[in-house]
Amino acid sequence: LLLLPAALSFGTSSQKSCVVKICHNKDCTKKGGGEMLRTVFRDLIPPTSKTDHIQLNIESSGCLSQCGKGPNVCVVNNNGNDEKMFFNIKDAIDASAVLDVAIPEANFPIELLVAASSIRQAEHASNPLEKEELITSVIQDLSKDSNPVLMTSFAMFHALTLRADARLDANNVNGAIDDATLASKIFPSEGKPWRILAMGEERRGSIDSAIMDLVPFSAVSVVSSHSE
Repeated sequence: LLLLPAALSFGTSSQKSCVVKICHNKDCTKKGGGEMLRTVFRDLIPPTSKTDHIQLNIESSGCLSQCGKGPNVCVVNNNGNDEKMFFNIKDAIDASAVLDVAIPEANFPIELLVAASSIRQAEHASNPLEKEELITSVIQDLSKDSNPVLMTSFAMFHALTLRADARLDANNVNGAIDDATLASKIFPSEGKPWRILAMGEERRGSIDSAIMDLVPFSAVSVVSSHSE
């Protein structure tokens, strides 16, 4: 499970605002909502440069009062003037449909939808080798043509982090460290890659390096907390 901030913002323009609220109530979470679903939405969204005409926030929400229809998502457009509810949102295809309705002008890359679907499949794979193969396929597809929009996307970060975790479990320490290093460069404020780096160095027997791997994340966390 990736540890995510309470809200994530993409874009800087005030031309159009859109808030996607993901229900984190226990009923929706049990059905595949909550943090898992919010991560799917993040996988679908390109870096800020592709959405700079839209202010898009992906947020956690309390109960949306439709528990029997969950997982539930509420989309609020135009500073609260337009609100839509979406029910039974369980996977990347459902989430992509929500975004298409909410902000049809955004034209999110289809490659991210494919990546998000494959990542979700990999997360449910019981065979470690199958899991790594699926994630590797995602990374290779997002790396094609060296497209910076795809290579710096959250989906790429997510895939690298998952593969680093899988490789660490398989005792492929060098591979895990390589993937975690790349992931930490895409989203340095996310803690999971730094923890994998530290655990990898610890397994190598280098405690000092393990401690040093956590320093950059600590520094970023302090800066982020002061800026909020």
